[in-house]
Amino acid sequence: MNRATVIMTVILLLCAIAAQGIPILDTQGRCQCPRTSSDFINPKIIKNLQYIPKGPHCETQEIIITTKKGQRFCVSPDAEWVKIIIRSRKGSRPRN
Repeated sequence: MNRATVIMTVILLLCAIAAQGIPILDTQGRCQCPRTSSDFINPKIIKNLQYIPKGPHCETQEIIITTKKGQRFCVSPDAEWVKIIIRSRKGSRPRN
């Protein structure tokens, strides 16, 4: 193979990797929660609950809870108390 063919092949392979959403080291596309906890957090101290669905950046769904004191916790979406809080917040959204 000549040099131009090798360079073109490498460029096409890199484009294919990017198009498939395969994470490349040291990029922004990665999970925000490397570990999660199932420990109960009192709903009275929760300021914000952020739900991040799984996607090319991370293979698992993530739930990040921020307390009124500014602490952030990654919680397991499978914990029963988390499911209850999510259901109750969906029901309390204002309707148009």
